[in-house]
Amino acid sequence: MNPHQSVTDALDKAAAFERAREYSDAIEWLRVAANAGHLDARVQQHVAQAAMRMGHSAFALSAMHQAVHLTPSDGDLRFQYACLLAHEGQHSFALEHFYASVPLQAGNPQAWRLLGVTLQRLGRHAEALKPLRRARELAPENVRVLETLAESEFHAGYPAEALPLLHSLWQAKPNEPRRVLRLAETYNRLGRHQDAFTLLEMAVPTIGEPDDLLVAMAQTAEDMGDREAAGRAYHAALARRPNWAFPLSGLLGLHRGSVDDALIVQSQSLMADEHLPDPDRALLGYELGKVFDARQRFDEAMDSWHQANAARRRMTGSADIPHFALQINKSIEILTRERLEARRTKWAGHPDPRLLFIVGMPRSGTTLTEQILAAHPCGHGGGELPDIWLIVRNLPLEVGRDRTWPECLDDIGDAALHAAAERYLQAATRGAPPTAATLVDKAPLNFLQLGLIELLFPHARVVWCRRDPRDIAVSVYGENFALEERLANALGDIGHYISLQTRLMRHWQSALKLPILELVYEDLARNPEEQARRLVDFAGLPWDPACLEFHRNDKGVQTPSRWQVKQPIYTRSIERWRNYETHLEPLLKALTPDAYPYSPRSRASSNHATQPSS
Repeated sequence: MNPHQSVTDALDKAAAFERAREYSDAIEWLRVAANAGHLDARVQQHVAQAAMRMGHSAFALSAMHQAVHLTPSDGDLRFQYACLLAHEGQHSFALEHFYASVPLQAGNPQAWRLLGVTLQRLGRHAEALKPLRRARELAPENVRVLETLAESEFHAGYPAEALPLLHSLWQAKPNEPRRVLRLAETYNRLGRHQDAFTLLEMAVPTIGEPDDLLVAMAQTAEDMGDREAAGRAYHAALARRPNWAFPLSGLLGLHRGSVDDALIVQSQSLMADEHLPDPDRALLGYELGKVFDARQRFDEAMDSWHQANAARRRMTGSADIPHFALQINKSIEILTRERLEARRTKWAGHPDPRLLFIVGMPRSGTTLTEQILAAHPCGHGGGELPDIWLIVRNLPLEVGRDRTWPECLDDIGDAALHAAAERYLQAATRGAPPTAATLVDKAPLNFLQLGLIELLFPHARVVWCRRDPRDIAVSVYGENFALEERLANALGDIGHYISLQTRLMRHWQSALKLPILELVYEDLARNPEEQARRLVDFAGLPWDPACLEFHRNDKGVQTPSRWQVKQPIYTRSIERWRNYETHLEPLLKALTPDAYPYSPRSRASSNHATQPSS
């Protein structure tokens, strides 16, 4: 029999069985056709399409793989294969074929959108922007394109670009909770908390199930510094869902030691339920621990934190300390003074002298330090800006999809560095008055990226906040950090983290020209005016008594320390670790001697404050 006739007959029989809904027989005849036409790409394509219609995705993928293998230059075929792979969740494999085929369909907005969506599924939002922006150029009114682009603009760290898209989408469907929440979150990212709160307050009565909106309202009110509004929203959410861990934990955290006893009993009852999901156990455990800590029930506090962190480790896994150490070693090896100086070619860095970066471990006094400077008439506190880390993630894309920082140090062009610096300044000056002479970024983990910061802003200043590592560890262990912060979920890991951070900071002090001031929390708490004057002088500002009245500032603070810094400086947090001394053995074993701070002399006029007090 003619082999082509054999294939045709098999396909006809498969089609007949498919129409009769006798799918097992249809698939068998498709296999016959695939075997007989194993060298014919169109046969394989036809088989794949039929197999997919009948729900046999593995067979369909196999046939399409063979079709593409036979005709790798066929862009339409590769695009169909990419769509099939993406449909089956094989996004990494789909990406290669999308990149090969989408440019051949340059005028097809859906093709560009699918490439962007695939990158989104892989968490590569910065890469997704280029194809999604192209899709929008081709179809500016397409709602699916706008939704997809808005998500990547938001997640890639460009909330200002996402805002008009999200606002347009919300206007089209103002009662869709998902759109309201994303728009409110974007307002919050831009520091427009009142706009976010107003939007949520307006939307709650119009939506049938406003539970998530109420929680978002409460969190926004906390960012605004409005404790009463936050409490009302949390209570409203809890009234709708009486055992919901999210608002319950929010109320525990809001009131801590003064929280209603009934809420404590309710939380303990939920924690005693062995079927409580780990996300809920973590939320309640962290905040319940703070309640017990405030009531001086220290063993119960630590037990709650143990439960919370164990739940979090089950959710995210344990810290990879060797990998973190490798990151530190790589920065020390690559970002030397010689390499950074050699990297400067035509562009010597951005000349703006206003930037001041506050770095250190979380809970080391970074928020307090920022508030002192932000209270100065010529200071502006930008909070914990994410933008340095967005640059770290996005900048290597200028030289290749598989490149990473700092390995790509020598390959990134001056134009890309300049553009990154300008974009960072847009974020740092957002909301700043024209008179601001100091722009403060207090993202603590920027300590990892001081080499990049010097490359971008050679006239910046750095304040390194230090504190007794035992107090840091207790505070970090009891804090509900982001899921990806796995280094905060075990006391021993926190100790290694602090020690490695100290090692890297010592490297920066010797390798960078940036002035770095060591500011010890205990010194600041015990001698606030002396240390505040030292800090303000280092920032290049004249002394102003307002710097010691920062707690009177009605501006919201978006960190876990938001309520503490609404009080004058106090000393009761010093040596707090002694309340938990019997639990700290894993931490103490991991700490190196250099992790314990000393009181540096005031050397604001010099490059580094590195000498101990006499």
